[in-house]
Amino acid sequence: MEAHSSDRLHVLLVHVWYWPHIGGGNQHVEQIGRELVRRGHRVTVWCADVPAHEQKRFERGGVSVIRIPPSRVLGGVDPVVSVSDLDLGDVDVVHLHDTLPLLIRRTLTKALRAGKPVVTTYHNDYIKKTATGRLLKRVRWALQGRRTLHASDARIVLTSHFEQLLRDKGVKGSLDVIPNGFSPVEDAAAAPAALADRDSNRPLLAFVGRLSEQKGVDVLMDAMDAFDDDPGFDLAIAGKGELSDWLDGRHAQAKCKDAISVLGLVSDAEKRWLYENATAVVIPSRFEGLPTVLLEAMHSGTPVVMTDVNGLGALVDEAGSGLSVPMEDPASLASAMTEVARADADRLAELGAGGVAASQSYLWSSVTDSVLEVYRRVVGR
Repeated sequence: MEAHSSDRLHVLLVHVWYWPHIGGGNQHVEQIGRELVRRGHRVTVWCADVPAHEQKRFERGGVSVIRIPPSRVLGGVDPVVSVSDLDLGDVDVVHLHDTLPLLIRRTLTKALRAGKPVVTTYHNDYIKKTATGRLLKRVRWALQGRRTLHASDARIVLTSHFEQLLRDKGVKGSLDVIPNGFSPVEDAAAAPAALADRDSNRPLLAFVGRLSEQKGVDVLMDAMDAFDDDPGFDLAIAGKGELSDWLDGRHAQAKCKDAISVLGLVSDAEKRWLYENATAVVIPSRFEGLPTVLLEAMHSGTPVVMTDVNGLGALVDEAGSGLSVPMEDPASLASAMTEVARADADRLAELGAGGVAASQSYLWSSVTDSVLEVYRRVVGR
């Protein structure tokens, strides 16, 4: 529904990463922005110019994007940027999408000084493996993360799991549980060229996402090495990321490398083809908020194999949309992949139907209704 002129808002969305960066968080921000624009609202995005993009100010999907060049990047993940020269003059509400990065905290300070209402979405709980990393995470949370949330006029979490997590981490005040959303891929399906000649009678499993430690692509390859020869199915890995070169090398050494296709970054049309033609989508992540790939696969009627992280295994089990497996357990992942690849048509149809039904409440049209309610509450409309 398009907003009346008196109800139209100028919303500033702030996230460190944004297009052309690939990731679930920036997709979340972009889809909220596009849906708000469709409804007649004005949307601006502030993000870090990492990786560097030729254009620093441009419009994409009706959203005005400002990419801020950093002076350096701390730890490879936190760009040092300044927002002092940026204007909040006619912004009605500031929506932060994280709690710790410098861009977030400096925008929060600027918004508070300007008297602008602030909404913050807590997307994820990042896992640190080393003792030093875990200690730094606790210190940063105590000094920065919790303060960001307490200074905000409203706080959003993606699932009830994160609601309880923040309570356990000492966050006070109300929390709105509003899930990640998704938009069905509109492009007509097109087969990736690398899969054009594969035997269509063999089950096909697909991984779609960023090639990173978070997404568990190394666990996926460990699971494939559980098979000495032919696993009885093919695996297509679509995406790019910091492990792209590593994956090329690992693929070359895989025991069943002929059953694995590394596709690189795929188009929306190719992604849709994977959803529509895969027997299952595999999501072996170490940590997640509420991944778009999970929602897109469910909506396409494709069963999923999902690691049980941050309550997502329970979501899949309750929806009856696939199989859940323990995190970082290649043997269990290999077993689940084999089970779904060998499932009969009736079982696959049952899992697919469960996903389609459960996905409806996650469409961006529904999610944005809830986000707008929060905006209007903090703005006072």
